[in-house]
Amino acid sequence: MKLTLIASAALLAASAALAQTLAQTQAPQDPTVESVIVTAPAQRPERALDDFIVTHAAPTPLLGKIARWKTGICPLTIGLSPQFNQFVTQRILRAAMLAGAPLDTAEPCRPDLLVLATAQPQALLDFIRAKRPSLLGFHYRPQAERIATMRLPIQAWYSTATEDFDGFITADLASGDLGYGVMSTHGADGGALGGLAGLPNLRVSGNRAIGNGLKSEFTTAIIVVDTGKIAGREIGALADYIAMLALSQAETYDVCRDVPTITNLLASGCAAGTQPEGLTDIDATYLRGLYKMDAGRSYLGERASIAYVMKKELGGY
Repeated sequence: MKLTLIASAALLAASAALAQTLAQTQAPQDPTVESVIVTAPAQRPERALDDFIVTHAAPTPLLGKIARWKTGICPLTIGLSPQFNQFVTQRILRAAMLAGAPLDTAEPCRPDLLVLATAQPQALLDFIRAKRPSLLGFHYRPQAERIATMRLPIQAWYSTATEDFDGFITADLASGDLGYGVMSTHGADGGALGGLAGLPNLRVSGNRAIGNGLKSEFTTAIIVVDTGKIAGREIGALADYIAMLALSQAETYDVCRDVPTITNLLASGCAAGTQPEGLTDIDATYLRGLYKMDAGRSYLGERASIAYVMKKELGGY
């Protein structure tokens, strides 16, 4: 609870200052777009599905596991018209319900997921790097400038925490002059895992062949939208794209996958039929697999768990 309050307070403080730097922009005209799950043909190569899982499931830099939300998400969109801010926020919530992701039910809730739309994204990221570097996620200080660089029309940054086998949660945050902490292992099975510098040791499970019991989870996320690069795009498709970023962390979004997925929306050189305008069955089953997986397994075990759910639900592979 303390960790969540600290992260929420930092995000709220940052959003108040960030809002002053955001340029208000006009979005497309019609917000009344229905939420549609596009179902592609059932017969698709199993290898293409496996490749999507491998390339989409990014391991966290510190722990090397697949992160997901454990505490309830509370999204907030800033920088569009009030009508479209609400539309994007609601789309994220609907996708979270589809995925089985936890929602913050407090009224009002403390935002832990910010969607920031601006015509000056790099200025915004420079501000975050200078004032709230922890919101960029786990990194070493020499990496900060590279990490806080806007390269795509829409990008996401995630702060994470590590939960040990006993449920003790440690924020993956800055530690001393070296930047962000380094984790090292020691001890026998079922013993302690050397924690972040200056923090208590983390307990692991006794079955390391399957996984050590440690879990990665999101504490905050920031999604920056470059309004100068999304002009003319349909708001429903953009909202679904943002929702996918909000609920899962990918290796990259600038390379096309060989399956129909909303993650291809802004990529170039995509094959016909792989660039849909909304969440697809691939996306929906990936998210459900992510939020059903045993997060204490190894990274490979987590990916296998997601693949099992996807193939069971999709069929035809």
